[in-house]
Amino acid sequence: MTLRIVFTRDDLQCVRVADRPDLMWELVQSLHQIQDPAPDTRYSAWHRETRHRIHGHDGAGALLGPLCTLVPAQGTFPDFLTPTADIPDIETGCERIVCTGRTLLERDLRSVFASRPAPSWIRDLAAGDRGMLTEVAAALHGAYDLLVRPRWSAVQDDVRADRARRMRTLSSAGVGGLLSGIPGVLGWDGEVLRVRYALDRTLHLGGRGITLVPSHFCWPNPISLIDPELPPTLVYPATPADPERGDDDVRHLEALLGPNRAACLLVLRKPYTTSALADRVGISAGSASKQATCLRESGLVVSERQGNAVVHRVSELGKALLAGRIPAYA
Repeated sequence: MTLRIVFTRDDLQCVRVADRPDLMWELVQSLHQIQDPAPDTRYSAWHRETRHRIHGHDGAGALLGPLCTLVPAQGTFPDFLTPTADIPDIETGCERIVCTGRTLLERDLRSVFASRPAPSWIRDLAAGDRGMLTEVAAALHGAYDLLVRPRWSAVQDDVRADRARRMRTLSSAGVGGLLSGIPGVLGWDGEVLRVRYALDRTLHLGGRGITLVPSHFCWPNPISLIDPELPPTLVYPATPADPERGDDDVRHLEALLGPNRAACLLVLRKPYTTSALADRVGISAGSASKQATCLRESGLVVSERQGNAVVHRVSELGKALLAGRIPAYA
């Protein structure tokens, strides 16, 4: 399946790469990922830790159940969940959701549920029921706390690193090089960008330009808004900030150490405090402390206290393991 994005000459002057993560897009796509029974390896540690948090949260079912109706594991979801305005934090995002107009709600939900059954509360939502909107917004806030907040540092790292790559490509190869290098792009002929997509569709930009949004949780295909009248947006998988190791190497390391411990060792090629390590890997602070302790006792990590914090970094033995070589001993 292919999304065909048709550019005019004016559109080529209005191609923008988002300069920070889009919180609501990350949240919605994390709902896709948490429903995947076999997630990509980049999400394996996050998926496992998040499932653990969900099972330990008494109200998780009530929070996530309605959201997974709106955002199924596969298929479309309503545009109103990803407002086009700048969203600096989850509170602002939820306020925007509550203020969604009835016309947009009705159009959105009619489109999304055209090919699948809608529960009765969806009809109330489509009618603009303010109480129902408030419940959806509260569920989104709770889902953000469970799914995205613990991972936010890694989300920021990936988006920041990906944007830097795109800017270097834009500088060296122009807009054409930028567009053709986006993950999921099948081809670019100077007028039409062909993108791997969930369905066949054509989007005419008509001089409005387009915003390219790198996303940590977007996988495997790029995604766009349903309504062609909304500001054109293409969300695509951000290239991870730490791509130095191939998938086979990571799987071998995970088999040796376990997924969480392997992820921690990879991250600790740069020094991190325990809390920063937890954020970077997407695990709890208690789990990060346990993993760092095990790595230190194995000689793979060294730790030192700096003020009130403990900073961890990979040891020479750990570097040798990551490089796949046998260390030299005196």
